[in-house]
Amino acid sequence: MLITRKFLIACYLISVIILSTWVWRSGYAKLVSQSNQQLDIFAAHLQSQLQRFDAIPRLLFDQKLVVASLQDTDNAQLQAKTNRYLNHVNNTISASDTYLIDLNGTTIAANNWRDEQTFIGKNFAFRPYFQQAVSGQQGRYFALGTTSGQRGYYFSSPVINADKIIGVVVVKMDLSKIEKEWTGKQAHFMVTDDDNIIFISNTQSWLLHSLTPLSTEKRHQITRSRRYGDKAIAALNFSGPLEDNPTLLQLTTSKPFATNYLSISKYMPAAGWTVRVFAPLTAIFIDIAIGMVLLSLVFWLLNLRLRLSMHKRQRDQDKEVQRIKTKHKLEQEVKRRTADLNNEIIERQKMEQTLRDTQKELIQTAKLAVLGQLSASISHELNNPLAAIRSYADNALVFLQREQHQSTQDNLQRIIHLTERMAKISSQLKFFARKSSGELHTVPLRNVINMAVELVKPQLKNNQISITVDDANIDVQVNVDQVQLEQVLVNLLSNAMQAVEDASEKNIHIILCRHQEQVIVQVDDSGSGINPANLPQLFDPFFTTKDTGLGLGLSISHKIMRNMHGNIKAENRPNSGARFSLSLPIAVITELA
Repeated sequence: MLITRKFLIACYLISVIILSTWVWRSGYAKLVSQSNQQLDIFAAHLQSQLQRFDAIPRLLFDQKLVVASLQDTDNAQLQAKTNRYLNHVNNTISASDTYLIDLNGTTIAANNWRDEQTFIGKNFAFRPYFQQAVSGQQGRYFALGTTSGQRGYYFSSPVINADKIIGVVVVKMDLSKIEKEWTGKQAHFMVTDDDNIIFISNTQSWLLHSLTPLSTEKRHQITRSRRYGDKAIAALNFSGPLEDNPTLLQLTTSKPFATNYLSISKYMPAAGWTVRVFAPLTAIFIDIAIGMVLLSLVFWLLNLRLRLSMHKRQRDQDKEVQRIKTKHKLEQEVKRRTADLNNEIIERQKMEQTLRDTQKELIQTAKLAVLGQLSASISHELNNPLAAIRSYADNALVFLQREQHQSTQDNLQRIIHLTERMAKISSQLKFFARKSSGELHTVPLRNVINMAVELVKPQLKNNQISITVDDANIDVQVNVDQVQLEQVLVNLLSNAMQAVEDASEKNIHIILCRHQEQVIVQVDDSGSGINPANLPQLFDPFFTTKDTGLGLGLSISHKIMRNMHGNIKAENRPNSGARFSLSLPIAVITELA
């Protein structure tokens, strides 16, 4: 018992270490991924805001009104018109301020000409954005406004006339509008300059603070630049490798515990800014604490379970013996039931195999029945060549006795032609009469149709029935059992011949067409059609409208088509006669010339 409890305590300590490590790693990886996504969105939003104002000064510098104002600074009417124009532009682009500076750095026109703190008359020659513009460059600069005291990002462009710089046009973007988009976020978003001073942040208490302590020399340099006016830049108490990315930082405040953050940063070279996201690690620590509480609860329950199990051990042993006996008895019963089930499955498989064999024999019987119906016509088709062969042979003997060798040769050639014709009929009958293997092969559909037509030609000839095949230049291959498909076609042609026996015009028409990925073979006859009441049960076994017949032909044909993934249907044609349609999926399409 004591050993078991010591083992449980050791497992608990190891589990605490493993769980804490796993929660920390997974939580840290998830926080890094989320922070990177937020950083990309924040940076893209900043970039879009910068690009929105980037081209505005360049669009204003060549305006005739702007050029004229710089050329005639004493014209009060012209300056007033320029002020109104700049105010209109400023309102249109939703900028903070838009103003025009001469080469001396003095503002001569501004959108805020009517305000008490107007820029007109103010000299901004000390600003880097002015110095960049008068040197012919596009100026970009962040600073606190000397007049308004508000943070802004300045876009400047030189005004050029006759290849000479005559002034500078400036557009100021209000940075506070960017912060409104990120208010209420759990993470801290900020933008810092090269000195790590925060000038954009959704945490107002961090604004105009440096992430790291500034040296005395750096403070004097910032004061001389007048970028932040008279604002004293205090340092936040962050500790950690700020230059790493990502990195872990700790903020020490007056609170009892320091706050830990995950820092992700991205440099924006176009603006000279560093965009940062500080995500607090509080959620990870909470998850670790919750995990440890749950783990402790689990091990407490395990310990409780262990104590209870020791008290019940003796009683459970008796129950275990009874359970084993019951289990053994159940296993024996399952084995017996399984054996019975296996025997039943074997018997069913035998029955299914017997059924398949019976179906094959039934198909073969139906095929032979069709051959029996065609036998009279086939016999006539074979007797005629036999009689002709006998006549040509007798004549050949006479010609040979008379030494008429050419005539003898002609008669022998006719005999060869007739024997070839009889051999062709015999081979067709042999192919049709053989048993099907049941396997599907890819064969040309037109060859199958032609073979079926050849088989019934003698009967068509005897009954004076005309047959036409319209293949519409469609040459496709289908995946079928050729023998069984011929049996279906011969059966349909035999039914069609019987349907036109009493018709005034005895015509059978085979039409080949395509519908999407299906090929359709239509067998039309000129008979009296099918009784509409018989259409629903036409393919039922043993249903027949003939005086003689078992009613299995169409039923077997329907079964064959389903086995070849096709279908067969019957309908009456609009004018007269019946139509049987066979549909099969196309395997290969051959392009015809």
